[in-house]
Amino acid sequence: MIQVALENVSSLQNIGAIIRTCSFFGVQKLILLGYSGKTKDTKNRTIMHPDILKTALGAEKDVEIIFIDSAKDLKKYSQNIIAIEQHEKSIDLKTIDLKDCVLVFGNEVDGASQEILNASKQIVEIERLGNHNSLNIATAVGIVLYKATSSLS
Repeated sequence: MIQVALENVSSLQNIGAIIRTCSFFGVQKLILLGYSGKTKDTKNRTIMHPDILKTALGAEKDVEIIFIDSAKDLKKYSQNIIAIEQHEKSIDLKTIDLKDCVLVFGNEVDGASQEILNASKQIVEIERLGNHNSLNIATAVGIVLYKATSSLS
């Protein structure tokens, strides 16, 4: 089973779009790590920020949303943690078979934390063909999930 984790993602619109993408590709669990998409209700319980619903468009009903605080907690969901990140130790997305893993996407500006990189079995990078060196996180999730699920159909 493929799961997606978002670490300290600040854009609520991106999180909503990623929930839709997860639903589209059949991902059943989205793990919101750190401050990603969190707010508190009137009883001080952690809940998903309501602004996410504007871009999730109902897909939040298809995907189980889990809140965790640290990379240590991520190991409960899979021992096969794969960070999606531009890094000196990264391998090309085209060369890897993604199964039974948690795919971790880091903060839009800073990327995946060192804690996530240390916990990852592999670091995977989307090959850049043009000049700009980064993608919107929602776009990156779509590309990686297409690759991860294309061998399943």
